[in-house]
This record gives sequence, C-alpha cells and structure tokens, in this order.
Amino acid sequence: MKAATVLVALLLTVLVSACIEDVGGPSTTSTPGGPISTAGGGSATATRPAVILTPDADTPACAADSAQAFLQAQSSASFKVYCPTFLPAGFALEDVHFEETVQPGTPVPGPGSVVATFKRESPEASLQFVQGRPPLSVITDVRTSSEGEPTDTPYDDFEASLFDKGVLARSPDGFTHVISADGLTTEDLQQIAAGMQAVVP
Repeated sequence: MKAATVLVALLLTVLVSACIEDVGGPSTTSTPGGPISTAGGGSATATRPAVILTPDADTPACAADSAQAFLQAQSSASFKVYCPTFLPAGFALEDVHFEETVQPGTPVPGPGSVVATFKRESPEASLQFVQGRPPLSVITDVRTSSEGEPTDTPYDDFEASLFDKGVLARSPDGFTHVISADGLTTEDLQQIAAGMQAVVP
C-alpha cells in the first residue's frame, strides 16, 4: 500500500513537470498576420510588424522633403492623408505624427488624426495641418481668429473654405482637414490648399 502511494506520487510529479515544461517557456509561432508570442500560463500576445510605406513613382512631391513623414503617418491612419506640395520659401518640417483618439463611452479607438507642423525663421511664420477627426477646438480656432467671411477655394480636387488665418475642408471620404497659419497671406493659404495631394492615391 505504501509502495503504491509512492508510485502514484512519483507519476503525478512527472506529469506536472512535463506540463510546466510544455507551457512555461516563451515560444514563437508563425501566422499569416505575424508571429504570436506565448509566455507563461498560456497567455498570448500578438506582435505584428508595422507597415512602413516608402515613396514610389505615385508619391507626390511633398514640400520640405516631408513625403516619408506623411507616408509613415498614413500607415497608422484609416483615412486618406494629404501633404502640401507647395509651401512659401523657407519652411521646414517640424513634426508629423498620428494621434489616436478613443470614442466617448467606448474603449474602441476612433479614427484619430494626423498632425503636421512646419515653421519658417525669417520672416517668422508657422503652419499646422490637422486631418482626420481633429478636436473641435482646432476648427473653432481657425474660425474665431479669422476676420471676415470665408470664400471657396480648391483643396486638391474638392472645395474648402478659405479664411485669412486658415482653411477648413471636408474630403470626399467624410474626414476633416484644417490648415491653420500665422504670418502668411490669404494668397499663400490659397496656393497651399490647392497644392494638397493624397500621399497614397
């Protein structure tokens, strides 16, 4: 009886050891969407390589050598991202990034927005482009800081509203495009808006 108990205990020890060895260490399994890493008690975390877009023959000539930065932002965005193909002389790219937003009342991420800033030292001027689902304050700032009524102007191949401090547009896919400026003329803004092009056709 004592020997049988020892034998059962020994078998259980071997079985438990085998199970721990089987699930305890990290492993990588290849799947069509990328490797799945498993670690510890069978938990799984999907790790997918980022999709990096690179300029090709169809990429527009974005001003201030900004094509690669806009393409990188496009890889995170679910909407068409546009870049300026015209900027007045002296502007340099400061930053382009994608901002994720969470829809109110749900943990599901919204479409977010792409924010790009350009600056010029002399004469001093700045530009900000916000595309996607920008905060309402970004749209309000252009309207409240401008004087007079807006006029219609082209934005790529659709219509926009031209203010003296910026441009507001809605693209055919239903997303909002805002250009806000400091130190530029209305004529400059009109040329910038007309020269906007989708980075991926």
